[in-house]
Amino acid sequence: MPPEAAFEVDVDCPEYPCRVRAGQELAFTNTSSGTVTRRLWEFGDGRQSSRNTARHSWSSPGFYTVTLTVTGAGAESTTTRVFLVQASEPAGTCEPDSGTLCLRDSRYAITVDWWRADGTGGTAGVVHEGTNDSGLFRFFDEDNWEVLIKVLDGCPANGHVWVYGASPTDLGYAIRVTDTVSEAVREYRNDAGAAATAIADATAFPDGCDP
Repeated sequence: MPPEAAFEVDVDCPEYPCRVRAGQELAFTNTSSGTVTRRLWEFGDGRQSSRNTARHSWSSPGFYTVTLTVTGAGAESTTTRVFLVQASEPAGTCEPDSGTLCLRDSRYAITVDWWRADGTGGTAGVVHEGTNDSGLFRFFDEDNWEVLIKVLDGCPANGHVWVYGASPTDLGYAIRVTDTVSEAVREYRNDAGAAATAIADATAFPDGCDP
């Protein structure tokens, strides 16, 4: 019989994406049906395994897609699952949800509101892709990404945490970046009907270099 890829993980994941901590080792068990002669795990960080049960942990926060590909009986099948890796020792109090992106070990909380010229709009959704320093938002469909935002460590260069970003849209938006330690907020706006310009704020958070 051709294979049908499936796997289980030894952690309770009532939410999507599955939330784990950096450094937390997980066991991924192949539960595929059909004839399986070869399996390949890919963990989204460049590491792979061919074991039936693979153990893996991620060292850095961010979104990671685990892919299991099984081959047999002249066929191939693939299944995936997204994991949100959070800081093992959070630097702040940001709590991620469908509209809140947490960056730099959960110290910075980013939200985005958007609107059309007629005033209708909504809250942007977090795309399940990104790293500890950068992330993405969508306004509409899950595969139509609208905003890239980065919170970067510029402390060695000028003693500030930087905010950079870009959006290929002419919709209105307000990007709010909150330092959950100092409670400082920076807002970056675009007017509806105007082509968005890049964000390059190299003096965003002067207190961001403090522990």
